[in-house]
Amino acid sequence: MTHAATPAVASELTPRSVGVILSSMIGTLFSAQMMAMTVLAVFMGRIAADYGWSRAAIGGAITVMSAGIAISCPCFGPVVDRLGPRRVLLPLVVVQGFLVASLSLVGRNLLLFYAAYFLLGLSAPGAVAYSKLISAWFFRRRAIALTGLAVGVYTSRVVGAPVAKRLMDTLGWQHVYWILAGAVLFISLPTLWAWFVERKPSDAQATNELIPDGAPRISPREAIRGRAYWLLLGAQFGGTFASVGMYAHGAGIMVEHGVDVSLAAWGLSLMALGALAAQIMTGVLLDRFDTPRVILPFAVVSLASALALRSAHWQPLTLALLLIFGVACGGQTSMTSYFTTRYFGVRNFSAIYGTFFPVLWLSTSPAAVIVGAFYDRTRSYDGAMLLVVAALASAAVFFALLEAYPYPVKSQGNEETVALEQEASAELATVSD
Repeated sequence: MTHAATPAVASELTPRSVGVILSSMIGTLFSAQMMAMTVLAVFMGRIAADYGWSRAAIGGAITVMSAGIAISCPCFGPVVDRLGPRRVLLPLVVVQGFLVASLSLVGRNLLLFYAAYFLLGLSAPGAVAYSKLISAWFFRRRAIALTGLAVGVYTSRVVGAPVAKRLMDTLGWQHVYWILAGAVLFISLPTLWAWFVERKPSDAQATNELIPDGAPRISPREAIRGRAYWLLLGAQFGGTFASVGMYAHGAGIMVEHGVDVSLAAWGLSLMALGALAAQIMTGVLLDRFDTPRVILPFAVVSLASALALRSAHWQPLTLALLLIFGVACGGQTSMTSYFTTRYFGVRNFSAIYGTFFPVLWLSTSPAAVIVGAFYDRTRSYDGAMLLVVAALASAAVFFALLEAYPYPVKSQGNEETVALEQEASAELATVSD
C-alpha cells in the first residue's frame, strides 16, 4: 500500500502548485499591511520629531490597522470560500497600493494618518485568501507549503527595516511610502495575476471539496464551540502580543539594552531573520510529526530568551538573544492557518480562520501602544518587557494543553487515506469527462 500512496505525495508538487506558493510568498513579501507596519517601526523617531506626535500615538496606527483587519477578515472569509481566493484578493491589492501612496499625503493630521492605516486593514483578507488556496493544493506537505507565507512576511521584515532606513535617510520618510506603493502595484499584483490560480479537477487528485482530510463541512459556530478553538486563540494571543510589542519598539529596546543606535535597524532584521529560519523548521516538523506539541519547545525558548533579554546590557548578548527570540517566537506564531485545517478541515477554512482575527488582532494590536505608553511614562521598556514575558508564558501553557488533531495527516501506508484519494480521483475523472 505504501507504493500505491507514493504518487499522491509526488503529485502535490506541480508547476501550478509551486507557482501558487511562490506568488503567495511574493504577495506577502510586498504586502501593503506588512510593509506599512515594518517601516513604521523605523520611521517612528523621525515622525515624532517632524510632527510632534508621541510614540504611543504613532503606535496607534498599528492598532487602528489591526481593527480594520479584525473587521474585514470575518466578513471576507465566507466570501473567499464562495467566490475563491483569486477573485477576492486581486482587486483589493490594487486598492492597497493606492492606500499606501496616500500615507505620504496626510501631513500633520493624525486622524488622516489613522484613517489610511484603518482602510489598509479593511482591505486585507490576504492571510485568509493565501492560506485557503495553498491548503486546497496541498495535503501531506501542507505545513511546509504554508511556510511560504511566513517566509514572505519575515523576509519583508529582514530586508524592510534596513532598506527603509536607507531610503528614509536619502529621500525622507514620506517618499518611501510612494516606493512601497509601487512595489505593491508593479511587483505583487502582476505576480499574483499570473500565478495565483484556482485549482481545477485536472490539476491533481482532489479539489477543494474532495480533500482527503476526513473532515465534514464544519461551520464557524461549531468550531467556536470546541475546546481546541479557544486554546489556539489563547496561544496565538500570547505569542502575537509579544511579537508585535517587541518588533514595533525593537529599535528602542535594543538601544536601551546596549546596542548602538546605528545598528538598531539591523537588529530588527536579525530578529526577523531568526523568525524566517523558524518557518522552515516548523513546516518540516509539523509535516514530519503529526502533533501540535512540536510547537511547545519554541514557546518555552521564546519565554526564556525574553527573560534573559531584560537583564542583558551588552551589545553582542542583546543581539544574540534577539535572534533566539525571533526563532522561537516566529516558530510559535506562524502556523495558525495550518492548525485550523487540522482541527476543522479545509472546506469552510476561510470562514473559520477569519473568526480568529477580531479577537486576535483587537487583543494584540494594542501591544504597540502599551509598550510605547510604558516608555513615554517611565522612559524605560523594563515594565513593558514584563508584560511580554507574561504573554509568552500564557502561550506556552495553551500550547501544552492542545490535544491530538481530529483530522491528522494519515501515514502514507494508511488504507483509509489511499481509499479516500482513489475515491476523489475517480469522482474528479467523472467530472472532467
